[in-house]
Amino acid sequence: MKSYSFNDALRAKELKEEYFTMRKTYCGLPISDNTHFDTEAVSRTILDMKRGKAADIDGLTVEHLQYRHPVLSVLLCKFFRLILLYL
Repeated sequence: MKSYSFNDALRAKELKEEYFTMRKTYCGLPISDNTHFDTEAVSRTILDMKRGKAADIDGLTVEHLQYRHPVLSVLLCKFFRLILLYL
């Protein structure tokens, strides 16, 4: 097994090629250009999450997300859009 650094361009290229190879045999619904995240959908999803669950590894709970500053939904929306754009 090879040892890679965190910013290894060769490994990044290998992973990208592996992803596209695996993507050819994927059977799920494709992500189309009209699939997008909007701020309202992100906010609704956060508000619909069940409270009272255990915290994650970073100590965040659903309550942290539900009682957040409203700008968090905007930032998460932009983040999800960037992820889809990169794919």
